[in-house]
Amino acid sequence: MGLILRSTAWALAFLAAAAVLALWLVPRHLDWTEYRAELQRIGAARLGREVRIDGAFALEMLPQPRLTARGVSIGDAGDGFRGAAQEIRLGLALWPLLGGRIVVTDLTLVAPRLSLAGLPAPLREMAGRPAPLLAGAEIRLVDGEITLGGVRLSGVRARLTAGAAHGPYMAEGRFDIAATPVDFSLALGQPGFDGAAALEATLATRGARLAASGVAWHGGFAFAGTVRAEGSDLSALLPGPALPFRAEARLSTEGGAATADQVQLEIGGSRLTGAASLRLGANPRADIALAAVRLDLDPWIVPARGLIASPPLPVGLDLSVEAASLFGGTLRALRVAAVVADGQVAVNEATALLPGGAELALAGSVSGDDRGARFDGLVELDAPDLRGLLAWLGGVPGWAGPEVLRALRVSGGLVAEPGQVRIEAAEGTALDGVAVTGTLGLSTAGARPALTAALKLDRLDPAPWLAGRLPAPESAALAAFDLALRLEIGVVPMAALTAREVTLEGSLEAGRATLRRLAIADIAGGRLGASAAGTLGPGARLTGLELSFAGTDVAGLVPIVPWRVVAAARPLWLGGYTLRASARAEGEGLAFTAVAEAMDARVEATGTADRGLDTVAGRIALRHPGAPRLLQALGLDDPTPWLGEGALTLVAETTTQRTERGRRITLRASELGLGRMRAQLSGEIALDAEARRAALTVEAERLPLPGLDLYSAALLPPAILPGWTAAVVLRAGEMPVGGTAVLSRVDAALDLADGALAVTRFAATLGGGRVQGTLRLDPVNRSLVVEAAVADAVLAGPLTGLAYDLGGGRVRAEARLRAAGTSPLTLLASLAGEVRLAVTEGVMVGFDLAQVAEVLQSPVPPEQALAALRAALTEGATGFDRLEARIAVNEGIATLGQSQLAAQAGTAQILGEVDLRGGTLDLGVTLAPLGAEPLPRIELRATGSWQAPLRVPETAGAARFLAERAAQPRR
Repeated sequence: MGLILRSTAWALAFLAAAAVLALWLVPRHLDWTEYRAELQRIGAARLGREVRIDGAFALEMLPQPRLTARGVSIGDAGDGFRGAAQEIRLGLALWPLLGGRIVVTDLTLVAPRLSLAGLPAPLREMAGRPAPLLAGAEIRLVDGEITLGGVRLSGVRARLTAGAAHGPYMAEGRFDIAATPVDFSLALGQPGFDGAAALEATLATRGARLAASGVAWHGGFAFAGTVRAEGSDLSALLPGPALPFRAEARLSTEGGAATADQVQLEIGGSRLTGAASLRLGANPRADIALAAVRLDLDPWIVPARGLIASPPLPVGLDLSVEAASLFGGTLRALRVAAVVADGQVAVNEATALLPGGAELALAGSVSGDDRGARFDGLVELDAPDLRGLLAWLGGVPGWAGPEVLRALRVSGGLVAEPGQVRIEAAEGTALDGVAVTGTLGLSTAGARPALTAALKLDRLDPAPWLAGRLPAPESAALAAFDLALRLEIGVVPMAALTAREVTLEGSLEAGRATLRRLAIADIAGGRLGASAAGTLGPGARLTGLELSFAGTDVAGLVPIVPWRVVAAARPLWLGGYTLRASARAEGEGLAFTAVAEAMDARVEATGTADRGLDTVAGRIALRHPGAPRLLQALGLDDPTPWLGEGALTLVAETTTQRTERGRRITLRASELGLGRMRAQLSGEIALDAEARRAALTVEAERLPLPGLDLYSAALLPPAILPGWTAAVVLRAGEMPVGGTAVLSRVDAALDLADGALAVTRFAATLGGGRVQGTLRLDPVNRSLVVEAAVADAVLAGPLTGLAYDLGGGRVRAEARLRAAGTSPLTLLASLAGEVRLAVTEGVMVGFDLAQVAEVLQSPVPPEQALAALRAALTEGATGFDRLEARIAVNEGIATLGQSQLAAQAGTAQILGEVDLRGGTLDLGVTLAPLGAEPLPRIELRATGSWQAPLRVPETAGAARFLAERAAQPRR
């Protein structure tokens, strides 16, 4: 019995072991191929589409029965749903399996790849009536990928449990969307008789949480309820500012569509309302419409760059904001209508009212690449208060004057990308009312900001543009940016000139400035061309220059010449003109040459300059064959009577040096030949920002001066060289004045200050005597003061050429005169002062005292004697031993109070007035002739013009004397 039991036990043990071994080995070696077609048929019937199992089958019984199928794929039935899985694992309950029933305990999909354009009807049907064999089973997804329309979920790891065939269901897990990890959980209750079930769902990612609650149908594929989202950092959820947010909306979904209304959104301190919709399927799209009263846009500037590539499906945005703050200003009536899709943003409309009342409208597209976002589209800008707009954007440039940058209207293309903006200005663009076309670009991507401009303007007045604070060439600010400029301007007014067809091309790069071309087709009747190169900023330097200016009519240059009087001489400006100048770098310095030719005059200049143009040294030569003709062409009256004929030659060696305040010019070895003039000039001239000063010495062999027209009504300049201060030392061997009087050995000192000229020292030799004096002419205060003294000057001929004049003698005189006026004539009319005159061994022109004495003593008939007497009183000249006169001048009238002429033939007293203003006189002359016997006194009255006065002699006493003498018997 024991043996039987032991044998039976061994047999049972063997059978058990064999069964276990069979359960472990046999399923692995069974050929499941005959079941593949049946399983594919069942799957196709259930899903309504082709199901294929390309891989191997395997059934493991230990430690738990598990069926594994590899290479499973589900075909597309034309509704956009297809799928595949690397492996499907089914866990089966052992005892039901042994009894012939299949009870699934768990289902695992390894690397599933599902793509749904929409929600196919078979899936809806399955969701509404799940298979009984999955009741109570646990379903897992490992490393899955689900594409729903254009939405792609990657890295899907999920677990689904079902309490029964019809629920309730619980799902939880994680997936990645747009590189953002999302944790999710979902609870779907058991549906009631109407098929509706409660649904609770949450999504959480990076500090943000989305919760939905409501009622679902078809196993959760249709939903109606509310959705809430909140978080502490919006940037963790989507490209946006790092601000707390909260949102709430009413949500309804069915199939591949979702609609949210009553959207209440709060981001930071901004509140928005609106609606949203989502459509999945073959053409997925989300649309969002939001409106706000106020919105702060500054936090959105940087994160907005990531919006282009972020959305997993096309997103349409319609945003309206009554007031949006940006860069410290307020944008009003902001509206943006755009679509974000396929890596770009299509901006259908973007409008806003900018600070300063500017109206902006944009339309175009925003795309992205490795460098960032790029906008390419159209822009319309109307800024009636451009300065208000510029103040918001950073301020009005300091170099712009107050009359420019007032209004701007832009119509054209706009391209903007990180660090670069370019505007293509089309027709309709205008700046300050001037039409502008061309391209304007700004780049900040390089080491320095770079501005590029290629513009065409109808007209440009440079004066208002340059009326601001211009930087100096050595300013470091000029090396802080780059510039590429091309301007084509139709008309450029320049003071009294107008330039036409102006072309300017230049660049500034790393402080190096290049003027590639400056061309003016017409300026003052000539053509101008120039090019230059150099460096700006600290150590500014000119390295090259080419300049040409030529025309056929030199009269066109009249507006350029700084002297106003040349306009009257314009008919004398004949012929063409040329100007050529060039400069080139030479070592650390610069060498230059220049030649100008006009009206037979030729100017040549050569020299060198140091690196920064601080010191310039060179030689200037001016030559003209006819000096009087050139001076007439410059507006002067014919100078030949006092200057004489001859050529003009000026050769000067000069040096200019930069000082703390400006420049100093040093003249040395300067020779001037002008007609009969021969002079040398030396000294210094300082040109400062606030004042100009000169200290000069003039040494002349012969220095002719023009006479002064005392009766000229031409206005004196309101100031003599305003802004200048000068000290001039003058020495001349000869100084003819007006071609008559000749001063010699002249030594004078002249001072110029505050627009007034003062001759502080004047000494010269005149006819062997000395002339000394001072003078101050102040046009600003309209005053003239003269003090002069003449000692022992020999007068060799008539002084004035008038009816009564000094015809010779040794002269001593003192004069103190003053006047006020704005022209020589008004100065003469206001002349006042005193003159003392003493002449010895001289001649008085106007009467013949010796002839009067001789006639009175001649034994001729009275009638004949009276005729000869009248002739002697109205013509001739009187030699005298001494003449003394004291003349008082008041308001242009000279009064001879006491004057005495003593001669061998008698004496004469002269009393009366001379009107210097009108050139008239009223004189009374009393002659007392001397003879062997007492002779009668004779009165002479002269009135009228001082050139040809009416002379009325009183000869009654003389007639009586002659009659009495004729009545006496002869002895």
